[in-house]
Amino acid sequence: MDTDLLRRPPEEGARLIALSWLDQAAAAFPRLQDPGDTEALHDFRVGLRRLRSCLRSYRAYLEESLPKKLRRRLRDLAGSTGPGRDTEVQIEWLRGRSRHLGSYHRAGLAWIVGRLEERMRAANEEMSASLPEEFPRIEKDLRDRLSTYRTEIHLALPAPTLAEVTAGILRRQAMELESHLARVDGPEDEHEAHEARISAKRLRYLLEPFDLPEAISLVKSMKKLQDLLGELHDAHVLETELSESLQIAASERVRRLLEVTLSEAPDDALIRAERRRVRESGLLALARLNRARRNRLFAELEADWLEGRAAGFFEEAAAVADSLGGGGN
Repeated sequence: MDTDLLRRPPEEGARLIALSWLDQAAAAFPRLQDPGDTEALHDFRVGLRRLRSCLRSYRAYLEESLPKKLRRRLRDLAGSTGPGRDTEVQIEWLRGRSRHLGSYHRAGLAWIVGRLEERMRAANEEMSASLPEEFPRIEKDLRDRLSTYRTEIHLALPAPTLAEVTAGILRRQAMELESHLARVDGPEDEHEAHEARISAKRLRYLLEPFDLPEAISLVKSMKKLQDLLGELHDAHVLETELSESLQIAASERVRRLLEVTLSEAPDDALIRAERRRVRESGLLALARLNRARRNRLFAELEADWLEGRAAGFFEEAAAVADSLGGGGN
């Protein structure tokens, strides 16, 4: 898209942006059928995320085109693509820790990876069952509704441009991001760090369609922050997963040990083998590695973004908003 879009009415410009993100998702959709296309799901999800972010940012100018039911259908569709992909990311990180583990820890690694692989298969099967029918229907409904609109023109009032509207949205979203970052309370604060990640993503998606030279460094900074907070979120989620898995593994081991101990003909060798089959040590080792990752990522976040260290970034965002606001006159 070019900057000519910024001079258009917001009702028109917002719909053109939304349709471009819908095009991106639609282009990736047929590729989902190719098992060898490892980036298809990622590209499809990004298209949907950008579309939903656009619809949220310009909601006031798209309200009449998008009833709540259609928004919910799109939300649910996007949500169905997440669990499988997110679990795949966790599996990749865990497998990458194998070289850091002793042989006596790898039973725990194999066990949790197996659990996650089963979960990923189930999530992908569920997605595959609904996506082929649901996305084409949602795409058609969105195209039909976004391709036309009605508006009232008040001759006594100057009509705003997309640039002016976007400037206001940029200011609000930058304040939202700054507020979430200010409330991040430490490496264990999963909620505010995740909210900051979402805010950074929305801010980035707001600016990317326009290719503004003055926003290039701002978009790059947001991408870096988004990646950092994304990996921090992965570490938070995995810490919970490891904690729950540790409890399940210990419970399973004790139950199995009780079974072989109370069998009619107890086998001492089998009992000794069950006692040695300790997955928990591997899970604890993985938990330590993941905690170190979490603390390292938080230290990076703190050094660059917390306690007022991002003041330059927010000044730059304000300057871009000022530029956009003046560009529509």
